[in-house]
Amino acid sequence: MYPIRLIVVGRPKQESILSLEKHYKKLIKPLIRLEILELTEGKGQGERQLLDEASNLRNALSAYKWKVILDAGGRTTDSEGFAKWLGSRLDLGEHMAFAIGSSNGIHSILKAEIKERMSLSQMTFPHDLCRIIFLEQLYRAMSILRGGSYHK
Repeated sequence: MYPIRLIVVGRPKQESILSLEKHYKKLIKPLIRLEILELTEGKGQGERQLLDEASNLRNALSAYKWKVILDAGGRTTDSEGFAKWLGSRLDLGEHMAFAIGSSNGIHSILKAEIKERMSLSQMTFPHDLCRIIFLEQLYRAMSILRGGSYHK
């Protein structure tokens, strides 16, 4: 099991997003074990699609003690606050999974089950860009925890 797993519904199609993901994965690799798991988008439309995705996300999250949904309605924090929060869980040896739903979001049933929700920003971003923002913030948090100069 990886200390941090990012579970994302859907796969980016733009080469620029894939390139940025590769860049941040390379930066993160020496700092922490990270796995990115991509799930296929749900079948059907609307409610049916979200229910299908919720089921797949639930299964992918099940092995992790600490589960976080990245959601616009979640709590906000700054980079240093995220680093402190992340560091406290890593110090306890907790393995964590962060989930990003499809471009349609995450079903309210799963949001009710997973109590920890975190917002990347009060602004709205394209779905594929959210994974890059999370990876950048994860790298920044690890740099802060290690006393690196990246954050400055």
